[in-house]
Parts: sequence; C-alpha cells; structure tokens
Amino acid sequence: MNVTEIKRHLDGRVERFECRLTLRLPHLAVLRFDHAQARRAGGVTIPAGSRTFGFVWRRRPYVLYRFVGPGGDLIACRLDVVEGVRLADDEVSYVDLLLDVWLYPDGALRLEDEDEVVAYARRGLLSPAQQARIEATKTLLLRRASAIAREAAHLLP
Repeated sequence: MNVTEIKRHLDGRVERFECRLTLRLPHLAVLRFDHAQARRAGGVTIPAGSRTFGFVWRRRPYVLYRFVGPGGDLIACRLDVVEGVRLADDEVSYVDLLLDVWLYPDGALRLEDEDEVVAYARRGLLSPAQQARIEATKTLLLRRASAIAREAAHLLP
C-alpha cells in the first residue's frame, strides 16, 4: 500500500514523499522509501538501490529513519525531533523541529542543525514550548538513540 509522508517545516515549506507501508500498528507506521539515485547526508553516502525505513510513532517526539544499503547493510540512522504527528490510512504527517541526531553503526552520534534551532528561535519561529521540546528530546535521543534504533530494527520483517 502506498502512503504519503508529509514533512511540514516551520518556515511553511511542505515536503511530500511517496512511500510503501511496511507495518501499521495503532501507534506506529513504518514506511519504506527506495533510493533510485545516490545521495549524501549526515556525512555518509546513501547509494542508489538503498532503502530508508521511516518509523513514525503517534505519541513520540521524534521519528527514526533507518538507512540500509542495497545489500541490507546498515548505513546509519537519523532521529528527527518532531511534533504534531498524525497517522492516517493514506498519509503520515508531522512538523519538523529542525534538530536531528545521526547514529552510526559504530555507535557514534552526531547532532545536526543545532545552528538552525538557534536561528529559528532568534527569528521567533520557535515558541518557548517548542524550544523546550527540542532540548528535552535531544537529551533523550543522546542517551537512548541506540536502544531506539534496536527497537525499530526488530520491527522490520
């Protein structure tokens, strides 16, 4: 079944990604996106033929993306801080709160877009509640990213 992932940005941009539904539970949707072309992100190369599995939980302040190569080997995971998650039959949507945490197969972590959080806060595009959510979620992810990624991997067929 096809599902549209809708990523809403604080500046009003909206991105849409056509995905395949891999797993659907009342509190979780797991989406699969196939990469036709190679790309770079988070300091890694995602080769053509790779797949991304997106784990979108209804009540969690983050989504997890698991990037796997054409042979199924783990390239990296990225956890994005989000709010306003909605799971419908044919679409999954959320508001991206900028900060991402990359987790690599060796266990190393990398924060991404902290500068954007500061810039958006200065411009008044992040409310105090959103800033607090970002900080609390960052603390959680830095402490539990590996456990969250293991939990997600066990959900895949």
